[in-house]
Amino acid sequence: MIDAAMVGVGRFGQQLVESVQGKSDRIRFVRGVTRTPAKVEAWCKDKSIALGADYDAALKDPAVKAIVLATPHTQHAEQIIAAARAGKHVFVEKPFTLDRASAREAIAECEKAKVAVGVGYNRRFYPSFREIKRMIDAGELGTVLHIEGNASGNLAAMPPTVWRANRKESPGGGMTSLGVHLFDAMTWMCGPIRIIDAKSSKRVMPYDVDDVTSMLITFVSGATGYLGTVAATPWYLGFRVFGSKGWAQLVDGDTLVTMGMQGPPKTVKYDSSASLKDELEAFADAAEGKKPYPISHEEIVHGASAFQSMLDSIRRGSPCSVD
Repeated sequence: MIDAAMVGVGRFGQQLVESVQGKSDRIRFVRGVTRTPAKVEAWCKDKSIALGADYDAALKDPAVKAIVLATPHTQHAEQIIAAARAGKHVFVEKPFTLDRASAREAIAECEKAKVAVGVGYNRRFYPSFREIKRMIDAGELGTVLHIEGNASGNLAAMPPTVWRANRKESPGGGMTSLGVHLFDAMTWMCGPIRIIDAKSSKRVMPYDVDDVTSMLITFVSGATGYLGTVAATPWYLGFRVFGSKGWAQLVDGDTLVTMGMQGPPKTVKYDSSASLKDELEAFADAAEGKKPYPISHEEIVHGASAFQSMLDSIRRGSPCSVD
């Protein structure tokens, strides 16, 4: 059992805690850190979580073996490095960092300290996404030719005071909080990205964050892709992989439709409700040395590098290579 501290006890931090507290025999939360403890004091008491506002105190607590970060993106690199230097395993809500240099530095510190690193791309733990990955690896779709995705939602409904409503924390609009999940899934299935051509604009958002962001992708393998996100529309998740022997399509997170060259399409319904618990338990396994976290350090750094190239492409108005 890994005893962890939740840093950032907001809406999503609470979801992460709820997914395992009293339900897992591999990880539990014993400490919480938040800027305004009074707002969550009763909730933390109910979960048997000691609460405070001092991150350093959590790092110095010998009872805490791991840190879970659900904090503003711009704080991740500094907080990861601090956790590593304190000898704490660290799990980071996506995106890991917003640029390649800070991701490399953070990973290097974790490797130096020999602590486990996890990142919260929970779509990798959806049974439906895992089935598509299995089909690709088994050759059932043939050569992957093209991949498409769209993750959208009504971020415009968020209060303008939350940190996600800040352009500095949400560059690339909904790509930072929504699309980045599919960004990771695409590299998981198609390998590293070579070129990104991205566009982003603000039309109806009530605060200074873009509401439409999209990109064309060229993978090192030669496959191509499209990824889009709309941050001012009802929730939508679509994901499609086209191969030389068939295609696979997710019409939401759980309904998978597949079709080969012969026969009718097949539809299977999956259940993704345990994805947060699964990713935290996989992190706990890595922290205890049982098996590596399923997203490698190289993939984490490549994801941050690709994200930076997307932002560079938006800024320049032209395609950018991914380092």
